[in-house]
Amino acid sequence: MPAWMRTRCLASTALALLLGLLLSPGARAYDCPKPTQQLTQDVSTDIRSEVSGLKGLAVASFETKAATVTNDVFAKYKDAGSVALSHSMISIFCQIILPSTTLSDAEKLDRLYRLEELITRTSGQSVPMGRGSGQMCPTAPGAVLRPIQALFDAWAKLDVDEYLAQWAPDAIARSKYYVMRAADLTSRRRADFASFTSVEVRKIDPRILFADGTKARVSNVYTMHFVRRDGKVIDETNVGESYVLECDASTGTWRIRENNDYLFRG
Repeated sequence: MPAWMRTRCLASTALALLLGLLLSPGARAYDCPKPTQQLTQDVSTDIRSEVSGLKGLAVASFETKAATVTNDVFAKYKDAGSVALSHSMISIFCQIILPSTTLSDAEKLDRLYRLEELITRTSGQSVPMGRGSGQMCPTAPGAVLRPIQALFDAWAKLDVDEYLAQWAPDAIARSKYYVMRAADLTSRRRADFASFTSVEVRKIDPRILFADGTKARVSNVYTMHFVRRDGKVIDETNVGESYVLECDASTGTWRIRENNDYLFRG
């Protein structure tokens, strides 16, 4: 196995362990893994100094500050290796936010995913965060967009089980109204699906923005028509959203890791 692949696999395994423990009931007592040993202590210390300023920031401030920090770190240490830098930044950031008593588990996951997304944008490649992520998914448009198409097909059929099957175990759904982890999304969508007599998907326009076999980013605009059991009609017209997908190594197919809904309305 080439050295770069071993590095990626080691980083992937550590991040998978990190994410699983971060979200477990006993996560607060767990110490996050140390940054990869490929980086010197000086570099790790410098990264810690940079990312420490991200602790406790509100979402909007976090996005702005994290983007600056990510760009600065990758520019300053461009010869250190993008996988090593990515893993170290996420690992150190976890160590900083894990003890927080002001953020819920969903909010901690939200910040971790937001940082990882900024790292992907900056480095141009993703560091896998799911278990067994050595397997790569096909990047053909039909394969990448399959779970999103299936999601809207499930709405049209009011098949909540098909809908939920498109989401990864550690998925998160966000909008200006909410941040939900997978368990919350499951209970909410079961209630939502049961409340409608019919749903018409009038338009979707998913477009692939990034896909490297491990992670994909997709934008979408949808128009839907809902009829509730109490007779109320709801129309959502030209609603903008985005998705982050991750490769499910057990099946070699894409699943939804993140959904950012209601980005705009037409």
